[in-house]
Amino acid sequence: MNRVRTAPEKLLIICPNWVGDMVMATPALKAMRQCYPHSSISLLVRPYIRLVIEDLPYYDRIIEFDAKGKERGLRGILSCSLRLQKERFDWALILPNSFSSALLSFLSLIPRRIGYKRNMRSWMLTDRIPPAKNGIHIIPVPKVERYLTMCSYLGCKPTSQKYELAISQHVESKVDDLFQEYNLNQSTITIVIIPGAAYGSSKCWKAGYFAQVADQLIEKYQCHVIIVPGPDEVTIARDIEKSMKHQPITLTKEIVPLDILKGIIKRSSMVITNDTGPRHFATAFEKPVVVIMGPTNPIYTQANLERTIVLREELDCSPCHLRECPTNHKCMELITPQKVLNACDELIEKFLN
Repeated sequence: MNRVRTAPEKLLIICPNWVGDMVMATPALKAMRQCYPHSSISLLVRPYIRLVIEDLPYYDRIIEFDAKGKERGLRGILSCSLRLQKERFDWALILPNSFSSALLSFLSLIPRRIGYKRNMRSWMLTDRIPPAKNGIHIIPVPKVERYLTMCSYLGCKPTSQKYELAISQHVESKVDDLFQEYNLNQSTITIVIIPGAAYGSSKCWKAGYFAQVADQLIEKYQCHVIIVPGPDEVTIARDIEKSMKHQPITLTKEIVPLDILKGIIKRSSMVITNDTGPRHFATAFEKPVVVIMGPTNPIYTQANLERTIVLREELDCSPCHLRECPTNHKCMELITPQKVLNACDELIEKFLN
């Protein structure tokens, strides 16, 4: 099959469902736009992903697929496919490896469907990209490289692996109001703590450990500390606050939307986080970030680490990729507050002094 064809009039990019994966896919969006400047590019995303990639210049339209809500299950896939059929897309570039994403493009009657040959879905693809392998075993590669390989397959030459995000003037204004409300100024170091992880408890560091780190940073640098929980993480944030000697800014009155979180991180000095999606917001905005990593393979996120320190303990049981630890959570327990403080000191000395 000739991979490089006449540019599609209408291209659908089926985007990742995880926040971090979406950020890591932004170089691929840029590469596709540069390769096909006159094509109409639409992104199919979950509703919350819209807040992550809104205002980027690399697409023409966002189409939402509420697979966790009103379009749940097979009936939801059928409903969405009927909507997509009416759009008459020429190509579908399927970034996720899931069976369901390939099924959706297949049922949408899109003539050309490009994706990785994974998860028993090859029969639904017209272009089957083989994953990197060592013998019969698939080799883990950074996700940004995996997405860009798909662009290269189509003849597009990626120019950068740098993550990109954009923030609207409306969001900037809301963040300005927030910083004014808490008397935060640019002359004082502001550190954002992301204490949760949508993936599961296996990725979460102890609340007491976060509290120790926050207290010592406030004492040493007279900095501001903002704790930003996600959905179902308010209890963790309040536990950190209760365990602290000093008063942080804990944003628990209402869940902070992802677009506002982008703005907060852009305005902050540094981020301390579990291995979760917003760590990549910090990377996109070139902020120093300390990542506390437990059960996941670091290779998948091994890109754009110039201002990042990843703290991880190599154990026989890791990486397990389990959402909950069935034993003693040793991979996170062994990352002590002092190790995180040392990493913070290193980044502050290098980038903030």
